[in-house]
Amino acid sequence: MIQDYQMLFVCTGNTCRSPMAEALWRQLTAGKAESCGVSAWSGAEAAANAVAAVGRYGADLSAHRARDLAEVTTEPDWVVTMTKDQARRVVALRPEWGDRVFTLSELAGEDGDIRDPVGQDLAQYEKVADEIYRLLVKVKERLEHGDIQPPQGPESSPEG
Repeated sequence: MIQDYQMLFVCTGNTCRSPMAEALWRQLTAGKAESCGVSAWSGAEAAANAVAAVGRYGADLSAHRARDLAEVTTEPDWVVTMTKDQARRVVALRPEWGDRVFTLSELAGEDGDIRDPVGQDLAQYEKVADEIYRLLVKVKERLEHGDIQPPQGPESSPEG
């Protein structure tokens, strides 16, 4: 089941895109998800506009605190980045995850990066949240149909 997969969403600072993806994935699937950044300032709150943008979907980021990739101790089934550059950085920092690192667009069967809305107005954050949500719906559908499968599914993880 989709809810059994451990998803790790990654962006740069872990205050905008990856926490939005984490919150939206949980809202969409009730699945296990975490987020981090490849250059995060640990403890920073989610951007106020990110909180507002996902709130439209019933998701809550008010308690989110940023953390760096180095702080992740779980073994994710999927490592989902917002950009190709972030995917390369994750593989460089955590080579053992190389077979499970993809951009969100790639997992959805598309191409392209999710642009960073940091410092922009609420309308831009809402556009990014809408794009992330649209892609997450496609990922969910692809997982449900068996079009994509992680290299190590929940049945082979210690918790599964």
